[in-house]
Amino acid sequence: MAVPEPLGLTRRTVLTGAAALLAAGTAGLTAARPARAANLPQIRAAAAGWIGRGGELLVLTADPATEADYALRLLKATENPASGAELGPPLPLPLPSGFHPHSMAALGDTLWITGATELAPDQARPALVRVRDSRTAYADLPVPKAIRSGIATAITPVGDRGLAVAIEGCPDQHLAVITRAHLARTADAGRTWTERPLATGLGEGYGTVLTSHDGGLFVAIGSGEGAQAIHTAGARTALTRAATISDAGRPMAAVAAADHVSVFSDHLGTVTETRFTAAGAPLEAAPACACQGEIHAVPGRPGTWLETDGQTIHIRGAS
Repeated sequence: MAVPEPLGLTRRTVLTGAAALLAAGTAGLTAARPARAANLPQIRAAAAGWIGRGGELLVLTADPATEADYALRLLKATENPASGAELGPPLPLPLPSGFHPHSMAALGDTLWITGATELAPDQARPALVRVRDSRTAYADLPVPKAIRSGIATAITPVGDRGLAVAIEGCPDQHLAVITRAHLARTADAGRTWTERPLATGLGEGYGTVLTSHDGGLFVAIGSGEGAQAIHTAGARTALTRAATISDAGRPMAAVAAADHVSVFSDHLGTVTETRFTAAGAPLEAAPACACQGEIHAVPGRPGTWLETDGQTIHIRGAS
């Protein structure tokens, strides 16, 4: 059974351009999401461990009116957890012109931001930007020839110098839809990369989420029919398909805890949590998920995720 479209956004192929493809890759707001509180920016992604900001928890935000005007902000817990975390003022983020960010992760003194570069009003290309010492530059991301319109989505650090990046899109340069997913990896902080296909025939796919666990990699890929394919790799083993979960919904975040990996999904407007072993085997049903709104993993801070309903932001941890 197909999963309903999020409020105000669609993955239909009539959409074109970078903004539309970002909607396809991000999947936007959930249908049950409450109205946004005044002055609360749109949360796009989170990361921790960037030496450039003292390793603190950072969020990438956008202006809710324009869905642009991107900024980095510190996010800090408050004394009253019920009131949510507190966003700091915007920090300088000199992104390249025409670049639309999606997710981010830190490796040492470098912040890596995935997204898409708008080449023309109806064409977007997956891209990866690195931020170091307040300077930004494009990284040499190995975009496959099979993706002529697309976006770099999920990203996770793997070990001290490794990164994994999901590259998604389709062969038609004028269509904003995810029909296939690829995986790019580096083990030397972006000096060299390898690339391999993850999935094809996704229809109008919901995108991919990634996390690292003990030097290994965990991948969940959402098809247009709402199924999720789970792929895993150990620290010294190749990536293999481990499980397929039917009617799972749109994957929002993969979070690695000490003894399991949680995949948070939007299923028919409700947030669900499915737990797996690090090798991708489904575990018994997780405790009922009381999360609301959108869930964001925090690469660089294992076992942590953000929950935002448009009015407050909560920092959550695995139990």
